[in-house]
This record gives sequence, C-alpha cells and structure tokens, in this order.
Amino acid sequence: MTQETYRHNDPLTPDNHGANNQANADLEIDVRALLLMLWRRKWIVISAVVIGLTLASLFVSSVTPRFTAKTLVLIEVESSASQAAIELGALMGGMNHDASLVFNEIEIIKSRNMSKRVVERLDLMSDPEFNPNFAAIEKSRKETSTENQSSNGFKSLSVSGTEMEIVDQGIARLQMEAVINNYLKRLKVFSIGASNGIQIEFVSHNPIKAARIANAIADVYIEQRLETKFKSAQKISNWLDRRLKDLRDQVRTAEQAVVDYRAEFKIAEGTRTITSTEEISQLNAQLVSAKAKLAENQARLEQVNRAANDETAMASVSEIVNSPLIQQLKRQQAELEGRLSDASTRYGPRHPQIIQLTSEITELQNNKRSEMLRIADTIRSEVKFAEARVKALSDGLAEAKGQRLEDNTDMIRLGELEREAASTRLIFDTFLQSYKRSDSKEELEEAEARIISYASPPQIPSYPNSPLMISLSGALSLMIGLALAVLLEKLDNAFRSASQLEKVMKYPCFAMIPNIDIKDQRELIRYILSRPSSTLAESVRTLRTVLKLRKNTDQASPKIVTITSSFPGEGKTTLSTWLGLLTAKSDEKVILIDADLRRPNVHRSLGMVNDVTLVDYLTDQKDLSQVIQKDENSGLDLILGRSVPNSALDLVSSKKMAALIEELSSVYDLIIIDSPACLAVSDARILANLSDHTVYAVGWDKTPREVVMSGVKQFTDMNYQNLSFVLSNVDVKKHVNYGYGDSVYYYGKHQEYYAN
Repeated sequence: MTQETYRHNDPLTPDNHGANNQANADLEIDVRALLLMLWRRKWIVISAVVIGLTLASLFVSSVTPRFTAKTLVLIEVESSASQAAIELGALMGGMNHDASLVFNEIEIIKSRNMSKRVVERLDLMSDPEFNPNFAAIEKSRKETSTENQSSNGFKSLSVSGTEMEIVDQGIARLQMEAVINNYLKRLKVFSIGASNGIQIEFVSHNPIKAARIANAIADVYIEQRLETKFKSAQKISNWLDRRLKDLRDQVRTAEQAVVDYRAEFKIAEGTRTITSTEEISQLNAQLVSAKAKLAENQARLEQVNRAANDETAMASVSEIVNSPLIQQLKRQQAELEGRLSDASTRYGPRHPQIIQLTSEITELQNNKRSEMLRIADTIRSEVKFAEARVKALSDGLAEAKGQRLEDNTDMIRLGELEREAASTRLIFDTFLQSYKRSDSKEELEEAEARIISYASPPQIPSYPNSPLMISLSGALSLMIGLALAVLLEKLDNAFRSASQLEKVMKYPCFAMIPNIDIKDQRELIRYILSRPSSTLAESVRTLRTVLKLRKNTDQASPKIVTITSSFPGEGKTTLSTWLGLLTAKSDEKVILIDADLRRPNVHRSLGMVNDVTLVDYLTDQKDLSQVIQKDENSGLDLILGRSVPNSALDLVSSKKMAALIEELSSVYDLIIIDSPACLAVSDARILANLSDHTVYAVGWDKTPREVVMSGVKQFTDMNYQNLSFVLSNVDVKKHVNYGYGDSVYYYGKHQEYYAN
C-alpha cells in the first residue's frame, strides 16, 4: 500500500463520496472525541465539582442565616369618609385623586418617621442586632456618670448636669440614626402586581423577631393612617365651622339687600318686566314675516289689476286658475262654444238656436268675470290685513324697545342682588353638607387600609438559600472543571493514540508498544523472549507483520528498516532490539545494525562487548565477517557500534556504508538499522535514504507534537515518503481508561488473550 493510498483511505481525511454523510461522520467523531477528552480529564472535572461543593457547603454552614417575614396590606379605594375633603378640594380648585396612591404609601412605610415609631415601640435601640454598640455606650455613660458623682467636690473637673444631658441627647440621636439605618437595610416594601396590595418584608437573624417586626410595621402603618385621617378630618371640621359662620352672615346680608331693593323701587315679588332680547328677536322675526306676506299679497293684487280686462292674462293668475268655479265655467263655455260651432254649420246667424247659444256664452263670460273680480277683492282685503299687521308689529316692537330702556336699569340691579344671594346660599349649603359628613364619627373609624395577612415566623432561611447556592456552585464548578479539562487538553501537546497521531501527521501508525515496568535494561530486552505471548510481544509482532505486508512506492515489501525518534530516550533502541529478536525467533534471517555512532546502546541492552564494531568495518580495520556477531538465544545477527562523535556522519554517509547495506540485503530477510535521534543529528536522514522504510518512534504522552512535526520535516524536506510511526512506552492502564478503543485498549480489557 503506497503512502498516497493510505492517505486516501484515512478515515480522518475527507473523500469525494457523500459530503453530507461525511459531515455527519465528522460530527459523530467530534462528539466522541469530546466525550473521550472529558473521560480522560474526569478527575479534573470531579475535583473541581467536589471542591466547589465543599466550598459552598462550608460557606453555607459558616454564614449566619437570615429569615424573611412577610406581611400583606391592602390599600382600599377612598370611601365616603373622605368625600367631604374631596368635595371641599373641588370647591377650592385642588386636591385631585392621585393615581400613584400605592407608591406613595410605600414611601410612607419606608420613611424615617415611621421607622422611628417602630424602633421605639419594639425597643430596637437595645437590640444588639440593630445596635451592636448599645452595651458599650451604656457602660461608658454609666462610668462617666459615676466619675462625675465622685468628683462633685471639684467643680472645675466635673461636667454639669445640663452638659451631661446634652451629651446624652446627642448620643441618643446618633444611636437612633444608626438603628434606623440598620432597620431600613432589612426592610423591603413593594407593590403586588397591578393591585392595591403592599407586601412588607423584614429580614432578621431570628425568625420570630422578623415576624414580630413585620407585623409591628403593619400595625404602626394602620394606626398612623387612622391618626392622619382623624387629624385631617378634625382640621377640615374646624375650618368648616369657622367658614360656615362667615357664610351664614353673608347669606343673611345678601338676602336682606334683595328685600330692601324691592321695597325701595316697589317691585313686587315675582314681578318680571324686563323685556328680554329673545322677545325682541321674536317680534323682529314676526315683523319680517308680516312684511314679506304684505309684499306677496301686493304683488298678487297688482297682477290681478293688470289682468282685469285681459282674460288671457287673468288666466295666468294662480288664484283664478285654481278656482273651482272658474274651471267649471270654462268647461261649460267650451261645451256651449262647441254646440254653437255645430249649429253654425247648419243654421244662419239669426237662427233662434244660434241666438240662444250666443246669449248663454255671453252670460257665462259675465259670470266668469264677476268671479275674477271677486277674487281680486279678496286679495285686496288680504293686502289691507297684511298692512295692518305690519303696522301693529312695528308699533309693538317700538314699544318693547322703549319699555326695555325704561325698566332694565332697575331690574338689572335687582337681578344682580338675587344672583349674589343665590350663589352665597349655594356655597353655604355645600359647606354645611360637608361639615355634617366630616363630623360623622362612624366614617372616621375606617383607616381605608387593612392587613390581609400577618407574618408568621419563617421556617426556612431566606439567606443563604442552601439548595440554590449548592446547586449553582455545583453547576459553576462543573463548568469550571469542564473549562479546565478543555484548557488542559489544548495545552497537552503530546500524542496518546494512533488515530490522533495519524490525523495530525498524515502518516500511518503501525503499532503501539506497551510500557514494561522493568528497570534493568537486559531484563527488559529479554522480556520479549521469556514472554512470547505477552501484549508486548504481540505489539512488536504486529509491527513486523505490518512491515512485511507493507508496500513501498516501488511496490515491494520493505527489507531495510531504519528506526529513529525525535530525541534519545524514546525507546527506539529497545524497539529495534525487540523487533530483531522476535523476527529472528520466527526463523527469519535478520541482522540488527547499531548505526548510532554517538550513543550506541544495543550492546548494553544485550550484555555484549563492543570490541568489534561497525566503525572498524567502515574504517577498513575489520572484515564484514569479523564485525557480525550473533545472539545465541534468538539467532539474531548483530553489528554493534561504538561512539565516534566527530566522524559519525562521515562514516554513515560513506560509500562503504551504502555498499554494506546493499551486500547485506542480498543475504538477510530483514535489516534493522538503529539510527540516532533525527533532531539531534543528521545521521537518521542519511540512513533513511539507504532504507526501504523508516519507523519513527514517538513517546506516548511524552513527545510534544511540534517536536514530532519538526522531526518529520527532516524527511519530507528531502521528499522521503516511506515513513510510519510507532507509539512507544504506552501506559496500558491509563490508555484503557481513556477509552480510545484501539489495540492497546484490548490489551488491557481482554488480557485473557495474552500471557504476561
């Protein structure tokens, strides 16, 4: 499998099939990664929650509890008791009803005057909760008084009684102010929604005291309202009493003035001679109407007179046209004229019938004219009547205007006196009714406020709210723990799983080598031979299997494998030795070359002496057969190394080194090269070019990611792609708890498969 093929099949790398499915898969992976991260950091989260809950519990247990007692008061709508004040205020042009009555009453309850009354009633001055310095001040005052009494013989050194009284009064005022301030800090008063209800809350360390003070506040408030109302009503009553005396004299004076004026000008009671403007207006309207009627009748008469000798013109007069008699005569005339016309066709003008018909027509015309003249006489009569009415109305209007000028002066003055008397009487009656209502004792007994619920001693403290505080502390601690877990995870720069390493580095991880807790290096190396069925042996065997099946870019399995790491101490030499021993035990021909010519360690791991080494061969001091040694327990061939720091790079990059690798590859199935750390020196890159594949050992939960990236860059810069990783020194127990679900997870969860 080539590197490109691996990257294409990497489950963490998006492909070109189904973007939506891939997005869903990424989401699932993210959720799982988040849960795994929280599982790895669970003790951080649990510790944060435990610490938060412990601190909250300690705080709750150490804080002195406070109890809140609640009393409900209802402000009722103004009753008839205050109606007198309202009416009086209306007369005086003020005292409108205030829509913010409830808020005003809240401020009254919280006022310092009312607070002082409550403090004095309950003697809170001597309560240590409200006046912590009371005992000390009293003691100091008594001591001062005793000293003054003992030194009364020395007047110059003593304080006079007046001065002492002034000092005591000043101290008392200061104490009262301090107590009131403490009292107000514990008092809460607010309205209940849009209702007229007021809730009074008082906080104290003692639940019984809290209820007692809350109830006392309500009682003092009701009493104060009663006192205020009584004083207000008393003040109104006294003012009305004085005002009624003045109004009574004013009414008497005004009414006597009316009587005297009538007697002086001899105006009888009920006489009304003033011609009003309305009467004159009516006469004017009638006169105008009469003149219009007169003009109309005159026009009709003139029309009749013009048509007196003209029958055609008379026919246009409406009275003539509408007259039933005229219409009847016209029909008879028309009938006779028709008969005359028929007779004229048969008879001559002197025929008796024609003469008779002519006579009858003439008579009808005379009758019609007589009727027209009668109608004209009627219209003349109407004209005369209209002229008389106009004259009468004109005379009446003139008389009314004259009479008004004569009588108005006296009657206007009389009207003024009567109106003044009536107005004074109305004011007097209104004040008298208000006085009677304000003097009603039954109405003054209502306070227009009542207590609908007295406070009872609370059973549960209002502060601290233990369940709420502990739950909030737990939630906050959980959030802090989660934040710390995420922060530590972000700050943690090491690799813990193969998938994590592959996702970041884009190269495959072939194996995860468990950590074996053995301090002795020789015993550690021999462990893999003494425990061939252990998880360690299985993980190394897995690495060998993957390498055998792995296809490089030339489509061949790697035969020459270089093993390196970022820094020394990450287990590359141990891994090289284990891989060589286990592969040799599998009847394969294997040789391990210790090419770390700066810090060689293979000989120490196997307990061998490096008297003949790779350096001897490369410097032409020994033949190849002389430098190859064998491990008798496994059959592994070895070429050991020794330290030559100054010429190490020259030796591994020599042509003879390349020729050695080529010669060995024709003989051995697997050549393992233990190279120096790649970030320490450049030897690893030279040896990688001589190899088919390079295995990069990364310390589990140890090597920083940036370090690994820098190490890999050493190879990618020279376009080297045949690279894979191995996570070394894996803590199996921790890894299993992290829940990554890879091979090491099964090493820990299913140990029955392996014989450790």
